[in-house]
Amino acid sequence: MIDQIKCWPTRAGLGLFSVLIASLPGTSLLIGQEPPVTDIAFAPDGESLIACSQKGLQVFSWPKLKLQSTVKVSFANLHCLEFSPDGNQLAVGGGNPSETGGIEIFSWPENQSKIKLFHHDDSVMSVFWQGNHILVAASLDRLLTRWDLKTKKTVKIYQGHSRGVSSVCLLNNGEMVTAGHDQSVRVWDIESGKLIRTLNQHTKPINSMAAWPGSTGKPMVATAAGDRTIRFWQPTIGRMMRYIRLESEPLDIAWINESQIIASCVDGQARLVDAENVTVLRTLPVIQGWAYAIAPHPNDQTIAIAGSDGQIHRMRLQKNK
Repeated sequence: MIDQIKCWPTRAGLGLFSVLIASLPGTSLLIGQEPPVTDIAFAPDGESLIACSQKGLQVFSWPKLKLQSTVKVSFANLHCLEFSPDGNQLAVGGGNPSETGGIEIFSWPENQSKIKLFHHDDSVMSVFWQGNHILVAASLDRLLTRWDLKTKKTVKIYQGHSRGVSSVCLLNNGEMVTAGHDQSVRVWDIESGKLIRTLNQHTKPINSMAAWPGSTGKPMVATAAGDRTIRFWQPTIGRMMRYIRLESEPLDIAWINESQIIASCVDGQARLVDAENVTVLRTLPVIQGWAYAIAPHPNDQTIAIAGSDGQIHRMRLQKNK
């Protein structure tokens, strides 16, 4: 069944679009009594979906979701995946809770382990690439570490969060933004390590953050938290622009274009949100249990959602002029 939502203009003024969402029969993967999938990422060519869980890395074909390979990682609990800008490396973050946190770098598509970086005292929850040789890791030990992969040495350590750091991203002006379990959003000078400002409007731990994909105007990020809100910020000027409270806690968020964001939630549903008018355009049942991770396909306008019991589901998101 296909549900037509409505038409609205994008932020970039590219005209009106009809957004259609469909649940696609035969493209769901349900694995009973399996560990939850904690993060997913599409390969740069869009032909594979990589999922991480306590089973390691699993590579599935897309769109059929057939298991192609399983790759072991050096630590038990995996939390985040991120491809390098050139698409040749995959960073996997995780660790052993309250003991150690690290990153393992794999070559892609060979899936050969290349580098192992261990510095943290708790699990790494988020990573981002600054070019193809610099990597930043955010950990539950409250620290962020910036690594030079050529030397395998720490370039900078960032301290400021009072609880674990759950998410990190880089703005197009070069500033770094972090979000954490201390309910704060923090803005940093990435080179000096100086904390520029702290934003505290969330009332519960922040689960996820996503940088706005637009290229004009002031940078913006969205955050999703345990207070059931998605908040939209202009971090370079320290301003919260607007927010929306959902019926269920959002665990992960992703922009699908410059004016819409989609969230995967504790109740197993996905919610499509108009970021400009802060309204829920559609609520879609997806999986049974918690939907931990969401990822839009790079070019075919489908979305992968994953979560409890190793479930992975595919939805179509189609834009028509």
